Amino acid sequence: MSRLRLLFIVSLVILAGAFVATMYWLPSASDATESGKAQIIARDNEWILQYDITNQEDRDIQYTIIVTVDNNVYEDTAVVKPGKVYTYIHHIYPQQSTDGKVTLALYEEGKTEPIDQVTYYLK
Repeated sequence: MSRLRLLFIVSLVILAGAFVATMYWLPSASDATESGKAQIIARDNEWILQYDITNQEDRDIQYTIIVTVDNNVYEDTAVVKPGKVYTYIHHIYPQQSTDGKVTLALYEEGKTEPIDQVTYYLK
């Protein structure tokens, strides 16, 4: 077997090993305690802010959801069971917003920093 062929085979083995190690050792997005999927849905006379919270822990988690529309603050809480998804819905009407800035911040119970925060600018 030539040296070049041997070097090629060894390189393939190292590359395959690096790929397998990457798949098992790097955390994926689904390994997070919670994952959020936010979206704004435009309707004829309102906007709907929808945010999905997934609890992938083995315990109940209480979340605080703070929505700020311009300078108006709305606060809600939700307890999400292990392995479940909670869909938060907030309606925003044109008369509530002058600047069009909408921010959603998600806090886990006992934490002072948001674990997720999104901002939208409504047209």
